[in-house]
Amino acid sequence: MADLHLICDTCRKPIDGATGYLWVDNSQINAVVKAVAEWNRAHTIPEGEPLAGGRMCSATDLFSYPEAVQWQAHHHACDPSQDASAYSIQADRISTWRELLDWTAHLMEKEWLTHTDWDDVLRGIHGGQSRLVLAATN
Repeated sequence: MADLHLICDTCRKPIDGATGYLWVDNSQINAVVKAVAEWNRAHTIPEGEPLAGGRMCSATDLFSYPEAVQWQAHHHACDPSQDASAYSIQADRISTWRELLDWTAHLMEKEWLTHTDWDDVLRGIHGGQSRLVLAATN
């Protein structure tokens, strides 16, 4: 029996079995990786200056830091971006706490994970937040 259920971001109904997936858009990840590299270059102290190679920015500069790419959950029929190049996890492969832990360990090996909101996905499961795509069963 499933301990966790994906909730579709479009229809807000549970995604049962193999009727949908949790996914993140690869093109958005690539764009954010590039934007972060550019942001870092723009805020790196130049050679010849004290603390060269370090980062310097104002509090205002932090507002321009690229936002993380959001994980999404959809039924196959509800997915508004079916043609997107995506990294996806079928709902029936992430329906227990053990599977969630295994996927988290697997995703931590991906360099791009830090550019997504996976940490918010995990916090949402724990806190029962409404934006959450996974909901624990009682």
